[in-house]
Amino acid sequence: MSTPDFDRMYADDPDPWQVATSWYERRKIAVVLASLRRPHYGYVWDAGCGTGELAAGLAGRADAVLATDASGEAVALATTRLAEFDHVRLARSPLPGRPDVLDGAPDLVVVSEVLYYLDADDRAATYALVDDVATPDADLVLVNWGPHPDDAHVSGLEAFNEAAAALAARGWGRIVTHTDAEFLLGVFSRDVPGDVGGRDTADGEDADSPATPDARADTTPTEETR
Repeated sequence: MSTPDFDRMYADDPDPWQVATSWYERRKIAVVLASLRRPHYGYVWDAGCGTGELAAGLAGRADAVLATDASGEAVALATTRLAEFDHVRLARSPLPGRPDVLDGAPDLVVVSEVLYYLDADDRAATYALVDDVATPDADLVLVNWGPHPDDAHVSGLEAFNEAAAALAARGWGRIVTHTDAEFLLGVFSRDVPGDVGGRDTADGEDADSPATPDARADTTPTEETR
């Protein structure tokens, strides 16, 4: 799906996915916010903000937020939605491009329901971009609707598993996995904590912790687990 398609979609309906009203969207946003391992971040990049509903939640957890989208129509709608937040900046910037207005290195990057609309080369470039711009201790949140959206290149499950493998190869560990019948969520970090749930796992104790490589492999979503 191209950017003009998204622009037309938002022009025809200011909330084409009912992000502001549907229970699926409200629950997904709540799960994303609850999955963040830190109560507060310095600089957050929401790299597919849509109409800005998730960015509004992130704004309460950050010193500054950059919200970008491939669609200019979406950015215009998000600008209205986020007008109350002085520390949120918006810009039209499609992935895998680096936003011109990215002011510093984010310690949290969120890519929600975007990856499957990118072709294979652009998905690979997006993983490289995040790895390049983020702080050494940054967290990355990936969220995908599980099935294959209309006009998407791959299913949400395929995109999620591909991303997890690509990030692992770049040294990102998975610290949160949420899988249900509707969406997949993963929180990844290059700074995987040795203290998980108040227990020190750095010496290999509690080997079934999600912070360990074996556990990350075991929790990769599959068609069977969905």
